[in-house]
Amino acid sequence: MSVLAELTVPASEFVLADTLTNVPGMRIEIKRVVAGTERITPYFWATGGEFDAFERGLREDPTIQDILTLEEQDGDERFYRVTWQSGRANLLTAASDAKATILEAVSDEESWQLKVLFPSRDALSEFHDFCVSNDFSFRLERVYHAENPQERAEYDVTDEQQEALTAAYDAGYFEVPRRTTLTELADGLDISRNALSARLRRGHRNLLANTLVHDE
Repeated sequence: MSVLAELTVPASEFVLADTLTNVPGMRIEIKRVVAGTERITPYFWATGGEFDAFERGLREDPTIQDILTLEEQDGDERFYRVTWQSGRANLLTAASDAKATILEAVSDEESWQLKVLFPSRDALSEFHDFCVSNDFSFRLERVYHAENPQERAEYDVTDEQQEALTAAYDAGYFEVPRRTTLTELADGLDISRNALSARLRRGHRNLLANTLVHDE
């Protein structure tokens, strides 16, 4: 059964550490993280600081490959997508290896508060052991079972459907225009084109059935 863990992580050991150090007062709330073996892409809101200095810090950070401002609200809050080059193991890659999902991540000047979904207690234990062996600092505040589909973040999507949907998203299959084809995606996953098409359709259906569509 999946479990939720609430963690406190030093700011120096999480994403955007150098930038946040140089822009005191900036608060970050990560809404989604796409983590791969070499690149990590957080989507986040930033508020409460000097945006010119913040964006300059992002551009000067050698670990950041790409910055995109997706939305701005009232001049004091901006939504970003940043592609971060992960040259070595870190807390985010450790979570990705454990098949964990970061549901919430909020910063202050000294630390990050994370809410992470692990597929099992064994996965949480593996994450803990990996962090200890690599000298990653964090404090485990709370562990508990998820009580609803939103917290479980499963939405009745199978592992194979999640793999297909995530691969399609990361490769730009859902963009307009598309950056890859169904055949190329299928080749990368080592499955047939028809099998991939079926996984994407069923995965979409399960996501819709558990998010936007609510049967009476």
